[in-house]
Amino acid sequence: MKQQIQEKNYNYYMSTDISLYSGEWIAICENKIVAHGRNLKNVVKEANEKCFGKKFLLARVPGEEAMIF
Repeated sequence: MKQQIQEKNYNYYMSTDISLYSGEWIAICENKIVAHGRNLKNVVKEANEKCFGKKFLLARVPGEEAMIF
């Protein structure tokens, strides 16, 4: 069950335009971005408060300077 939740969060991450959060950390819980920012500790704290103990996905959104081949 937990794996399915994480897989859904990952699929949301892969299919959503997250360019607005370029260079930031994002937390995804139940198919929505619940926290974002440049400070990982703050993002985790906010996500924990909003997700009420549920698992969430943390990801760093590549900045504009990142090159993906």
